[in-house]
Amino acid sequence: MKVISGEGAMNNEKLRETWDGIAEHHAARKRSSSQDLVSTLYEKSWWKHIEPLLAHIIGGRILEAGCGVGRWVDKLAPMGFEMVLSDFSPNMLQKARESVEENGHADRVTFEVADICDLGCLESDSFHMAVATGEPVTLCGNAPQAISELCRVVRPGGYVLCDASNRYRQAYDLFREGSSESVLQVLETGKYVNSKGLTVHLLGPDELAAVFKEQGMELLTVAGITPLFTFPPSQELKNAVQDPEVYQMLEAVDEKFAQDSGLVHLSSRLIAVARKSE
Repeated sequence: MKVISGEGAMNNEKLRETWDGIAEHHAARKRSSSQDLVSTLYEKSWWKHIEPLLAHIIGGRILEAGCGVGRWVDKLAPMGFEMVLSDFSPNMLQKARESVEENGHADRVTFEVADICDLGCLESDSFHMAVATGEPVTLCGNAPQAISELCRVVRPGGYVLCDASNRYRQAYDLFREGSSESVLQVLETGKYVNSKGLTVHLLGPDELAAVFKEQGMELLTVAGITPLFTFPPSQELKNAVQDPEVYQMLEAVDEKFAQDSGLVHLSSRLIAVARKSE
C-alpha cells in the first residue's frame, strides 16, 4: 500500500470531505435527468473517444475510476460490460450504488472504495478498459502515479482513457482574470490552489503524453475535451450554449478540431487515449 504524506495527505483529506459533502447534490442532478448543455457537450466530447474502442472489448471488464456518482455505467452496463466503480469518497460511491440498483444494473457492477493513486485492491492486467473522467487525475496529488495505476490494472491489449487539466490554458485564464501573481507559479510548477482551497496538479499536452509513454503504453490520442470551454464552466458559457447556433458551433469545433495540435494546447481539459502492448 502506498502511503501519502505531507501536502498530498492534507489535500486528499480535504478533497474527500468536499466530495462527501456534495455527493447528494450530484446524485440529485443525475436523478433529475435534466443535464445542462455544458455537461451534455462534455459527455459527447468524451464519448466519441470511448465508443469506437468498445467493439474491440465486447463483453469485457471496465473500470470507472474516480467515478463519483457514476458517469458511464448507465451506458456501458446495459451494453453487456462488467463494471467496477471506484472512488475514494464513500458517500459518492454509495450514491453510485443506489443509482445502479435503481436502474437495474446491479448484477453487472461492483464497487471499491479506493484512491486512484492506490488501486491495490484491484488485480494487475484484469480490465479491458480503464476510464477516469473529470478531475480525479488532476486533483489526486500525483497524476503520474494515478496514470501508472490505471495502466497497471489494464490487461495487454486493453485501453486507458483519462483527462487532465491543461497548465497552459490555466495560466492563460488566470492572466485574463487578472490573477497575474499565479501565472508564473502555474507555468513553473503545474500547481494551482483553486477556489475550494484544493491543490490542482496540471499537465501540458506533451507532459500527459510523456507519462503514458513512460508506462510503455501506445499513445493513440491526445485531444482537447470541448476545446473552447473553461473549467469549471462560467455562467457566461452556460448562458451562451443555450443559443442553438453557439451549441452547434461548439459541436462542430469538437468534431473537426479537437485533435488539432494548436487547439489542443489551448484546451482547458485534455484527454489521452492509450493502449497497453500485448
